[in-house]
Parts: sequence; structure tokens; C-alpha cells
Amino acid sequence: MAKPLILTLEAEQTSQATRELILATAESHLRRYGYARTTVSEIARACGMSHANVYRFFKDKAAVIDAVTEQWLSGVEQALQTIAQQPTTATDRLTAYVLELHRIKRAKLLDDRELFEAFSAILLKDRIVVEHHLQRLHSILKQILADGVQLQEFQIADLDRAAGAIQDATLKFHHPLMIAEAINQATEEQASTVIQLLLVALKSGCI
Repeated sequence: MAKPLILTLEAEQTSQATRELILATAESHLRRYGYARTTVSEIARACGMSHANVYRFFKDKAAVIDAVTEQWLSGVEQALQTIAQQPTTATDRLTAYVLELHRIKRAKLLDDRELFEAFSAILLKDRIVVEHHLQRLHSILKQILADGVQLQEFQIADLDRAAGAIQDATLKFHHPLMIAEAINQATEEQASTVIQLLLVALKSGCI
């Protein structure tokens, strides 16, 4: 009776390993050739499989690139979630959140330009992976703000509105295209100034 279960688990592990191989190869190709020159056929060839096998896991090139980008964005979200759970004041956590999000995305542009360009291409197409990322960031921000209210650091009547306002006010520091445009500016100093202004508003009950 156990044999079919073992075979099923082995098949699932093989399937997962194949998917991870495809994504790792796609990421390598993005770094080497860029978004435009990365194709399903090239990814399949580098994996030693047919392009039909790649299509078993991803419906097209866009789906592959989405998955690669989602892996990176998941790492960004985990880093921010760690900040949100730190045993410090909500004020310190909110400041750290804004600055860390900016640092991560700016570093990606400077150190991993091809993947940054792939993410930017996805943003321009407005695909669902970007929307999910923004929703998760919104949720992390709400968590920090709710803690601030509970700790009586902030006076906030509408947490959703406040989280949205912070995302909008700090857009220059986390939007890929705006980061690229301001790459030669002292953006971390600018971000620090903006967050100080936001903190005044959050503590005064403006939202």
C-alpha cells in the first residue's frame, strides 16, 4: 500500500527539482543575456531538455520570468517582515522598513542590473506578480502601524489609508524606474527626510 505513495513523493520531488532547475537557468540567462535575449528555447537547451518540457511547468516566457522575479521579491518581503517583527519601537521599525526597501532595490540595480531590468519590464506590463508584491508590502506596513497604535506611538484612524499614504510618499525610493532615474542622487538621505515628515503626521493623528 505504501509503494504508490512513495512513487508519488518521488515524482513530486523530481518535478520540484526540474522546476527549480528551470528557474535557476532562467536567472542565469537573464544575468548573462538580459530580458530581451532570454528565450524558452535557450533555457530548455541549457537545462538539457526540450522546450516542451519547460512548457509543462510554465505556459510561456513571461511566466518563467514572473517566477524568477517572484523568488527575488519573496526575499525582499521576508527581509521586511523580519524588520516588522523586531522588538523595537514601531517608529524605528517603520524607519528601518523604508530605508531597507530602498537599499535592497537600489543594490539590485547596481549589482544585478539584468535582473533589475527584468523586474522593470514586468512592472511596465503590470502583471499580477507586481500587484501581489505591493499587497504584501502593504500588509507588512499595516502590521508596523497597528503595533504603533497599540504602543501609543501613533494616532491612526485608518490603517489602510495610512499604509497606502506611506507607500505613495516613498514611491521614489522603491519604484524600480524611479530608482533608476535617481541613481546619482543622495536618495537615502532623501528617504530619511521623508520618513521623518511621515512620522510627524502619524503621531499627530492626521490620518
